[in-house]
Amino acid sequence: MNSIPDALVAFCIFIVGLCIGSFLNVAILRGLSGEDFIFSRSKCPKCQNKLKWYMNIPLISYIFLRGRCAFCNEKISLQYPIVEFVCGVCFLCSYLAFGFSLKTFFLCIILSLFILLFVTDFKETVILDWHAYILAVVVFLYSVLDLSGITVLQSLSGAIFGFLFFEILSRIVKKLLNCRMFGEGDSLIAIGLGALFGIKIFLIMVLLSFLIQTLFSIPVLVFRCLKEKKNALAGSYIAVFFCLFIVFFLNYYDFVKNDIFYILVVSIVVMFLIWSLKNIVQEIIFKKNAQVEKNSDFENTKYYLLPFGPALIISAVLCIFLLPSIKNIIINFIS
Repeated sequence: MNSIPDALVAFCIFIVGLCIGSFLNVAILRGLSGEDFIFSRSKCPKCQNKLKWYMNIPLISYIFLRGRCAFCNEKISLQYPIVEFVCGVCFLCSYLAFGFSLKTFFLCIILSLFILLFVTDFKETVILDWHAYILAVVVFLYSVLDLSGITVLQSLSGAIFGFLFFEILSRIVKKLLNCRMFGEGDSLIAIGLGALFGIKIFLIMVLLSFLIQTLFSIPVLVFRCLKEKKNALAGSYIAVFFCLFIVFFLNYYDFVKNDIFYILVVSIVVMFLIWSLKNIVQEIIFKKNAQVEKNSDFENTKYYLLPFGPALIISAVLCIFLLPSIKNIIINFIS
């Protein structure tokens, strides 16, 4: 009998998540355009007609409207149902993991801010400063209320470390190659993430985010390079992916660890890596020295950099819900 009310609460929390996701869509789009997103009524971004209440029901309206505006029949962006659904799932996972508690309430707020940061960075390669500042404030309050599992001092030191970690690396690369390794927004996100996890877990999260970034960005970068006929650079990214696969393979399958075979494979991997990194660095230096008319950082680095914010957010969510499993995987991989 107890499972019925529990299921009902879980369903209600999922519905609340869908509704918050609908609000997040408005906050994302109007935050990027500078419009008011609190008091203005929802409208179609293409024909500007104000929507009826029944056109704003999360997920359901999109399904019944068949993904098109009821006024102009233009396609509605998939962003709307995806953000709503993801937010609902995040709320539901928080409840299932931590119950009906103050911790769950704060995690829902934090995860909502994660979604804001993820979509704006993924969609427009933009992180709005005030989104990152709100995240930092909410996380500090989360620590003060003793909900994060770390002390306030650990939270504060994690925030400082997170910001300095990204800023120092970015400034070093900027000095050497005239482009930042991470965007300024990533450093701001790192304040909140460092405060949420503390220094030790933050480093694990960053390691995981590098892996996620590599796995997801290489196919995109290869496609861009092939499209622009930068075949050597595309080959470099494929080689990097191949090297990562080989390292994983050698670590988990003992039968290939015959000494001669092992030395041979490692030598090939090292040569591939040197060739790959040489091509990538040459491309960066070429961009640095070339007189590029388009002065957009993203335009100038689109062949070797993608927004890092989404990878940070994904790794942070994984660490919130799956940290013990992630630690075990890393320990097993190292050992």
